[in-house]
Amino acid sequence: MIRKSRMRLEGTRADPEPYANSRTGSAPGVLNSERSIVYDSPLPMIELTGPDHLVRHANIAFCQLCSKTEDQLTGKRFEEIAHWKGCLALLNQAYSTGKIAIQTEPEGKGVHLSGWSYTVWPIRGTEDQAGGVIVQLAETTQFRQRTVAVNEQLLLSGVREHDLRKTAERLTAQLQLESVDRKRMELALVNSEKLAVTARFALTIAHEINNPLAAITNLVYLLGTIDTGPEAQAYIATIEDQLKGLSRISTQMLKFHRDGNKPAVFDLNPVLREISDFYRVEAEKQGIVIDQRLEADATILAFKSEIVQVVTNLLLNALDATPARGQVIIHLYPAPRWLCEIHESSGYCLSIADSGSGIAPEDRARIYQPFFTTKGERGTGLGLWVSVGIIDRIGGSIRVWSSCRRGRSGTCFSIFLPAKQIAYLPLSRRRG
Repeated sequence: MIRKSRMRLEGTRADPEPYANSRTGSAPGVLNSERSIVYDSPLPMIELTGPDHLVRHANIAFCQLCSKTEDQLTGKRFEEIAHWKGCLALLNQAYSTGKIAIQTEPEGKGVHLSGWSYTVWPIRGTEDQAGGVIVQLAETTQFRQRTVAVNEQLLLSGVREHDLRKTAERLTAQLQLESVDRKRMELALVNSEKLAVTARFALTIAHEINNPLAAITNLVYLLGTIDTGPEAQAYIATIEDQLKGLSRISTQMLKFHRDGNKPAVFDLNPVLREISDFYRVEAEKQGIVIDQRLEADATILAFKSEIVQVVTNLLLNALDATPARGQVIIHLYPAPRWLCEIHESSGYCLSIADSGSGIAPEDRARIYQPFFTTKGERGTGLGLWVSVGIIDRIGGSIRVWSSCRRGRSGTCFSIFLPAKQIAYLPLSRRRG
């Protein structure tokens, strides 16, 4: 704050030489101490000369306030910089009277300068002649309070807007989840209705086929008593086994519950040979080769007829997908250690692979859903769904790999079948 009420020029107003623009440059008309006050003040200050109040010097704070350099301000009238009412009157008052003039909160609309308090000191020459004025600006307390209040309101508005946005995002996410759940429930309801209709239809079919099934069974029995060759007897035995399985399924459907008998231990290898031999003739008619690779003597605990149903379903799917001159491979081998660790049981892997067109990526996640089929009118969409249920009941699993790449397309279903042996110990427990 400048304590002197008057500042005197070293020269006179008759000396027209302007001040230097550099702080270290010479200034013929002003004392060095006074120039230092202008430049070193933290508040915006500006020195004006003559009755027209032309800018001679402006400190850094004032230049920053106006967003201009000192060179850009030098020589301009102060009223051109600060457009507020009473500007010229205030400067003239200090210039003419030689007294300090103060005005708070100018009413003008000046850019950058509204909301400030103006203090004007006169500069007098050696003969007490008017030489110019020095203007100091300071923010008013009321303006500062209004600014703080506005900033607080803006801050509160920002917090409220952030909270509202977060709430809207959370509600939107909940709505999306509810929409997905509703669609899932609707789909499950539709599938349940389809399954209920299918079950009633299956019961009707099972009841209707019982009579012709009994007749076929009796005819096969009579056929077996006729003196025929070994090959014919083998075919008759295969037919009897298939009829027994069909009869069991029919009876189970009529009772509307699962088989009450306990699963039995049986050798899987002969079952696989019978199934592949049974469908080999049909495969050869289509130009497809069935290749068996039985690399393990697998003994499992399960319902034999259910395993036959699973293998038959996968084999028929492979034959449907494989073109002429293609190949279907039935591969049985001991399960790798990592797969046994997952199931906590020793077991075997049964893979049925084909060189068909493959399964599209968007269909792989749906192939185990009931009624989903890629065969059109030829498929029911229940085969894989039933197969997964059968394998799950005995503690196994089904995995699938498929490719649609041209020249390297094909599909492989791999079934893990638990072995019938002592309780399986994980590798970590064996080491302990």
